[in-house]
Amino acid sequence: MQSPERRARRAPFKRILICLSVLLLFVGACASPNSSGGAEGSDYPQKAIQLIVPWSAGGDTDAIFRLVGEGLTEELGQSVVIRNVAGGGGSVGAQQALNAENDGYTLLAGHDSIAISNLTGQTDFGYFDFEPVALMTSTYDFVATPADSPWNSMEEMIKDAETNPGKVTFGASIGSTSELEPALIQAATGVQFNIVGYQDTAARMQALAGSHVDLGGVSVVAGKEYLDAGKLKLLGYFGDERSDAVPDVPTLKEQGIDVSTATNRGVFAPKGTPDAIVEKLSTAMEKVASSEDFATTLRNLGTEVNYMGHKDYRSFLQKNTKEMESAMKKAGMI
Repeated sequence: MQSPERRARRAPFKRILICLSVLLLFVGACASPNSSGGAEGSDYPQKAIQLIVPWSAGGDTDAIFRLVGEGLTEELGQSVVIRNVAGGGGSVGAQQALNAENDGYTLLAGHDSIAISNLTGQTDFGYFDFEPVALMTSTYDFVATPADSPWNSMEEMIKDAETNPGKVTFGASIGSTSELEPALIQAATGVQFNIVGYQDTAARMQALAGSHVDLGGVSVVAGKEYLDAGKLKLLGYFGDERSDAVPDVPTLKEQGIDVSTATNRGVFAPKGTPDAIVEKLSTAMEKVASSEDFATTLRNLGTEVNYMGHKDYRSFLQKNTKEMESAMKKAGMI
């Protein structure tokens, strides 16, 4: 039997052993694989990835990112599942991505609407409340009108709009690039449109094809069904040069309207996503973007591949924000 004195001497030693054991357990837990698929994300991904598209299915953003998702699935070896979350000019889905776990398993398919909604005060978050992963594409829209419209050029439409201020209706999703397009035309020409708001691209296309509005910004992706059916005609193109997909439609600049604007689409992750995961995603997206089949498919839909890795994308977004703010002030949106 141990004496009281010996037990007393052993008590501090036991406490030291207990403290060391707790410390080792803590260090081991920190070094063990976490939900990101490894402490540094080296094993990422280990399960399906959710890509939030903040617009309804059937629009151009949805169509483009379904192609991106297919490519990422092949590159990463895990399914990339598209989840459409419409509403608020893209802000509802963006908010969900903003609040998601920063483990790389929830991503956002974003574009310029993030900056537009923030600059107009519709949201309290912007590009850099996320982790920019990579820019993938840039799309220039056309100005479209119903097939039975009396106009066959921007010049004819502008003359009519000048004669009837506020009468010509232009469909747009408020807080998106489709709202910026008519605002820029107004600023460049002095005409005044009646801008009619719609929830998303699909709703705008239906309204335009059904002659519920006179004008709308249309990409080849979103308008293909209606163009093929002869329900729409194109008056002008927002690009600096004519589109390879529809080369017979002149640019707005060719028709005397000094306006050019594009929708730039990329992927974002929640703030604080580990650098290793962002890098892995960015590299995988570069491989998708370098596929000739991917580029050809998008080109046929009027969209250009415009890949930038996460570092260059961050610089691009800083410049984009300043240019967007300047354009919106010119257009009277802010």
